[in-house]
Amino acid sequence: MTNHILMYIFIFCLLFIICILAYKVRKLSKIIKKAKDSYRFSFEILDNLPYPITVKDIQNDFQYYYWNKESAIQSGISSEDAIGHTDYEIYGEERGGKYRSVDKALVKEGKIYRSEDKYITPDGVEHDTITVKSFTSWKGQQKWLIATRWEITQLKNYERELVAAKEELERALNKQKLALKSIDFGLIYIDKDFRVQWEETTRITNLVKGRNYIPGRICYQTSAHRDKPCEQCAFQKAINQGKIIRHTIRIGKVDFEVTATPVFGNDEKEIIGGLLRFEDITEKLKLNRMLQEAKEKAEESNRLKSAFLANMSHEIRTPLNAIVGFSEMVCQTEEEEERQEFIKIISSNNELLLQLIDDILDLSKIEAGTMEFTFAPTDINEAMDGICRQMQEKNISPDVEIIFAEKADKCIINTDRIRLSQVIINFTNNAMKFTKKGSIQMGYRIDEAIGEIYFYVKDTGIGIPEEKLDKVFERFVKLDSFAKGTGLGLAICRVIVERLHGVIGVESKEGEGSCFWFKIPAQEMIVK
Repeated sequence: MTNHILMYIFIFCLLFIICILAYKVRKLSKIIKKAKDSYRFSFEILDNLPYPITVKDIQNDFQYYYWNKESAIQSGISSEDAIGHTDYEIYGEERGGKYRSVDKALVKEGKIYRSEDKYITPDGVEHDTITVKSFTSWKGQQKWLIATRWEITQLKNYERELVAAKEELERALNKQKLALKSIDFGLIYIDKDFRVQWEETTRITNLVKGRNYIPGRICYQTSAHRDKPCEQCAFQKAINQGKIIRHTIRIGKVDFEVTATPVFGNDEKEIIGGLLRFEDITEKLKLNRMLQEAKEKAEESNRLKSAFLANMSHEIRTPLNAIVGFSEMVCQTEEEEERQEFIKIISSNNELLLQLIDDILDLSKIEAGTMEFTFAPTDINEAMDGICRQMQEKNISPDVEIIFAEKADKCIINTDRIRLSQVIINFTNNAMKFTKKGSIQMGYRIDEAIGEIYFYVKDTGIGIPEEKLDKVFERFVKLDSFAKGTGLGLAICRVIVERLHGVIGVESKEGEGSCFWFKIPAQEMIVK
């Protein structure tokens, strides 16, 4: 009985254990099936991804364990021909060796590999890709090497196009900068809030120090050092009135023409800023002034020419008439006293005519620039003594004394004796015309400190009105229209003194007399 009970208990326990085992087996089958389904689902996902994915077995000589469809499409190698093979077997020694060295370095360093690579598909097309390789561990050991590749050919094409466009733009901008730098004026673009956007002011910056147009800064603050635009601001007027504004300004010693041009937006209605153009017109204005002066001189020359012809015809006719008339009278008269008087008048007019002709010749030489000067050692005392005696003999007024009043004991300089004497003689002749009583003094003083000699002829004649003092050295100026002469003598004297590198002048007071003077440098002077 007891044995039967024990047998039943044993059979029950065995059945219970079998049931438990059957339950476990069934549960495990479900888990395995689920794992297989998950595994199959995962690989189906990897297989249908639009980029290549490969898996290598690290511990099995890096043989390919997985090769998805995109890998087969892009490489032209099927998964059957790849799985279970190494890179050497698939690609050969050179290319396979390259891949193997990368894989070994990756496993050794334990880092993710990322690189841009190129490869050629079976159709012969070169592709740009990014390759990423990483590894996974299994039970503490490196097991799988996973590689993915993304196609970036189009992106690289875009990049190359952008780089080419950028380089082309940089070349264009560089050419624009070179072109702007070559212009001889300043050009600035300013927005409507007076903020400088860009500028090319190299030329005017060199001309005007401390006044700059700086991009990003308010124009009138850096260019004019002001807190607000000035009332005559061309740019402000241009954007307010919507038209081109021009004016000229002078900064320091430089004249500028400023042109402000409004810039309209795409709708051509709203003003968004303006161009400011600065041009240095200093030389242009100088040239205009020179042209104006030349025009005035030409007009003055024409006037002087007309005056010269009119004056000369009158001045030459007067002594000629006297010479012809009194020559006939000399032939007709029998009285010796009258004959001598007529001869004296003829001689006086001969001298006047000769002086007129000399003045005309000198004037023509001055106009032609051919007046010659011959420098040689000249004894000033001897020259002045000779002039004084000549003038004394010529003097017909007993009430006028002509004297050589002031001199050094000895003075020899290197100059043109004839031209120097011409000036002093002209001064003395003029003094004799307008001095009826008193004296005419001539002389010179030496300033050894500056190497200069001061010559003068001083008279006690009628003097010169103050308003005419500035005109006495101009052509055809005659203080007395009835006095003999052309009005050219003092103008010729001025040119002679200037050619001797000196200065000429006059001091006079009406009714008291005049003092004509000139100063010249004393070259190689010997004084005692």
